[in-house]
Amino acid sequence: MGRKIHFVLIICLFSLSSYGMPREIPEPCSHPRLVLRAGEEKAVKEAVGKGGIMAEAYSYIKEFSDNLLVEPPLERIMTGRRLLSISRQALKRVFYLSTMYRLEGDKKYSERAVSEMLALCRFSDWNPSHFLDVGEMTMAVSIGYDWLYEIMGEAEKSEIREAILNKGLRTSDGQWFFTSNNNWNQVCNAGMVYGALAIYDDAQEEAKAMISKCLDSNPISLASYSEEGCYPEGYGYWAYGTSFQVMLIAALESAFGSDLGLMNGKERFYNSSRFISMMSTPMHNVFSYFDGGRRQNFQHIQAWMATKTKDLSVLYPELTFHSDQGLIMHDEDRLFPMFLIAGRMIDFNAIPKPEDNYYVCSGLEPMFIYRSGWDNKTDTYLAVKGGRAADNHGHIDTGSFVFESDGVSWAIDLGSQNYNSLETRGVNLWAMDQESQRWDVFRIGAESHNILTVKGKRPIVDVRIPILEVWRKNSRKGCGLPMTSFYGGDLDSCYRKVFLDKNDNLHVEDFFIGGETKHNLFWTMCTEAEARILGPATIELRKDGKTRILRLSTKHYASPRIWPTTPRHDYDADNPGTCLVGFEIKNVLPHEKVSIKVTL
Repeated sequence: MGRKIHFVLIICLFSLSSYGMPREIPEPCSHPRLVLRAGEEKAVKEAVGKGGIMAEAYSYIKEFSDNLLVEPPLERIMTGRRLLSISRQALKRVFYLSTMYRLEGDKKYSERAVSEMLALCRFSDWNPSHFLDVGEMTMAVSIGYDWLYEIMGEAEKSEIREAILNKGLRTSDGQWFFTSNNNWNQVCNAGMVYGALAIYDDAQEEAKAMISKCLDSNPISLASYSEEGCYPEGYGYWAYGTSFQVMLIAALESAFGSDLGLMNGKERFYNSSRFISMMSTPMHNVFSYFDGGRRQNFQHIQAWMATKTKDLSVLYPELTFHSDQGLIMHDEDRLFPMFLIAGRMIDFNAIPKPEDNYYVCSGLEPMFIYRSGWDNKTDTYLAVKGGRAADNHGHIDTGSFVFESDGVSWAIDLGSQNYNSLETRGVNLWAMDQESQRWDVFRIGAESHNILTVKGKRPIVDVRIPILEVWRKNSRKGCGLPMTSFYGGDLDSCYRKVFLDKNDNLHVEDFFIGGETKHNLFWTMCTEAEARILGPATIELRKDGKTRILRLSTKHYASPRIWPTTPRHDYDADNPGTCLVGFEIKNVLPHEKVSIKVTL
């Protein structure tokens, strides 16, 4: 008997140690405890009353909420294997309506929010097979439960509380996000913490256990940010993962008065505000590597980041974008009330211009970024990346670059394709091995990116390429990358240099030695410009009345080429207004030394 008890005790201790021993979780403050405590509405309303972007943001939220008053509640409609679009709409609806009630006190908003929450809680489930759906839905219902707690009846509270517990928290058991290092960790942990804090008073032991587990899990994802703040999944997923990380931190701070030590020594997370401010281009595009979109959005979460870092200059690109484009946002606008909450502490008339024109980072996806200025769409922008294709949301874009100058995007990245458009056609999108079908998707594979490839050969997806050299002088601004392992033996060696000269002309130089067999190679660049071949080593690019010449310098035989970006498979998306330009380097002999230098 004693042996059995001892054995069970060992199992229990091992189970607890998988995420560390349970933490001591203090008592949270009373409702409302998530993000905005009682009485803090006053400062928000005062900031809105001063006009400017805060008043515009308030009007945006109010208009959306007013339009919702006559809309029916959401229904449980799946898109492929996901309920995520409904979860995101739910979060936007409940957060916006609850915000309007907190700021105006009009019960038409609270009553509409409660009816929405009850409809959500009556779904058969929140689709735990794709747990992002549960994470966002749990956050949605938890915000409403917490912020509207005092005006709801006991029956309403009981029904919502049971859904948070049974369709939210308890379905997290055994989910993989707890050990992941990507945006899933941030989104799902945030949702679970919101659920635990919302129903803490009625389910203390489960709530404490969940908060403790999430606090042990969440640092795994924070470690993926580089020391300089680079977020490996790119611009769009920074907005996603970081926004929910902010929601998590803000909830802990509002409920407990601190983040319970979660962010101690996590400066790399806060440094990512600088990373994202450098990812947008003068033309309001973005460095769209991996599964990211091409166009800049209003990154409203930068307001919260600025209050933490005390570096208000990270808001400068967002305010410039707002001045030109207005409040054009992405899916994360469902969290837009956070802009009002953080913005109450910011003087938006005193945002300084960033002082630095360079950003260089190491980490999982090392990169170099340079922009010549911050005020004009004609400023020059160059971004180059190393890294690895087989990372989360990766593309075969190691060594690729984007380039803007004179108000034209000369070298671009096509960015992502809608996942459901691929999955519904049977594409195995999430396998990352060398032979995965993922790499056959045109926008993801090597063919569409601004790299050097060996004809008929796929680069190695599971190697990580660093940035070895960086140049920050007026005469040379760029970086060098050792690319040998990217080619997996098809080339004996390869080194790439991408830089701008003193006149901001682009130079791309590749130095390589042929492999065991004879090969042809392609040097490609994707562009929005109209292209025509002028001579044996020259291609003219024209766009918006501007002209640049792409020139090849090499002693080896090569010919200029222009390729269409039309779909290669029935599942590929169209790419209107773009083409691929470059050169075919022919008959590279075994172990032959070749130098190719391209200037734009």
